[in-house]
Parts: sequence; structure tokens; C-alpha cells
Amino acid sequence: MSFVEHLAELRLRLRNSAIVFLLAIIVSFIFVKNYFDLLTRPARAAWIIALAGQEPVFRFASPTEPFWVYTKLAMYGALLVASPFIFWELWRFIAPGLYRKEKKMALVVTGATALCFIGGALFGYGVLCKPALSYMLSFAEVFPAGTLHFKIEPAVMMDEVVGFMLAMMIGTGVAFELPVILGVMGWMGLVTAKTLWRFNKYALVLAFIVGGVLTPGPDVLSQVLMSTPLFGLYNVSILIVWLIERAARKRLAALAKETGADLVPTTDD
Repeated sequence: MSFVEHLAELRLRLRNSAIVFLLAIIVSFIFVKNYFDLLTRPARAAWIIALAGQEPVFRFASPTEPFWVYTKLAMYGALLVASPFIFWELWRFIAPGLYRKEKKMALVVTGATALCFIGGALFGYGVLCKPALSYMLSFAEVFPAGTLHFKIEPAVMMDEVVGFMLAMMIGTGVAFELPVILGVMGWMGLVTAKTLWRFNKYALVLAFIVGGVLTPGPDVLSQVLMSTPLFGLYNVSILIVWLIERAARKRLAALAKETGADLVPTTDD
């Protein structure tokens, strides 16, 4: 294909993706209140626990805030629904220029990236959000108790609770990409399992720092809940890199046996 034909092919793929995305947005607006209900379930459960059974109330500061919150949710929902088709269109544009080995590697990395991100987002939704919000809402003093002569009541806005939940889910999704990133670096020869293992003690400290950065809440509990699986994923990454290195050594040993040359790399690094 010529350069102009490649541009025409790219325009076709982008057009198809845009059409599907716009249709998904229209459909998402029909179910956007269900999206809000599902997304805020951990926040509502935390509210009930922290405020002694009080019914959760989410407020909005301006008449346009609910519209923009629902629009944001519709766009995120449409992106989630349309992403398989968008990736398929992108794959149809890129795949003809790849060798068989490159196609296999691209599919493995893409699938692993999607699974790790979804797993991380579900972890943030199901594990992190509720205890983090329970801790932060526990500072409320709804009823005067003892010598206290004041009330502290939460006034949580729609945009704030949606922003918190999305930030937590996206942050954990990105954090769970660590095995994919280190696995690709190991496949490219940029890191080795032995080097990663030597860095293990520093990775523990770094995991707590990253956990504090990625969690939107200031409480220690959510940072610990984020840092612990992050450190575990780092050690899983070491195993993945070691398996990649072992597979590479086996291929080189088989090739050396066929050619009679010494192609097996040393592991003294």
C-alpha cells in the first residue's frame, strides 16, 4: 500500500471507531443513572457505616453539575463498551505490517494489559474504596456526644464522589500494570530477574510511596491496601521475567545444538 492508501485506511478505521463510540455514548445516557448507582455503592455503604445508618445524600453545587456528572459517566461507560471494537479496528490497521512473532507478542501484551487494568480497577472498587471512605467519613459528628456542642455533617457533592471513585479505580488499574511493564522490559533485555530481586528491599519502600501517591485519600489504611498488592505484583513480575529468561535460554540452547555454536548467554549479571 502507498502512503496515501495507508492514510485512507487509517481514516476508515478512525471513522468506524468514532461512530461506534458515539453510538455507545447515546446508549450510555439511557443507563447513566444505573452507572451512578453502581459506581457509588461503596461510598453509600461507607456512609451508612460511618454515620450510624444515616441515609446517604449526594448534593450538587450548581444546576448544571448533575448533567456534567452524568455526561462524564456516559463517556467513560461508552469508552469501556466501545474499547474492544476500537482495539479491533486499530489491530486491523497495524496487523498487516507485523510479522507472526510480533503479532503474537502484541496480542499477549494487549490482553495482559487489559486484564491487569480491569483487575486493578475491580480491586480498587471492591477493596479500597469502602474502607477509605469509611475512615474519611468517620470524622463526622452528626449528633452531639458527651461534651461536644457542635455537629460536623458531610456535604458530599456528586462530582466529588464520582471523581474519587474514578481516581481510585484508574489509579489501581494503572498500578496493576507493573507485571506487564516489567515483563516487556525483561523480554527486551532491559532488566533481569536477578537485578529485580536485588532491588526487592527498595521496592517495598517504593511500593508504599507509590501507594500514597495513587490513592486519593490521605488515610494510611487505603495506602497500605494499595501498597501491599503492589509489592506482591513486583515479586510476581520477577517470576515472569525469570520465566521469559528461561524460555529464551531454551530457544538459544536448541539453536546452538542445531548450529553447533555457543549461543546460550551467561547469567552472571
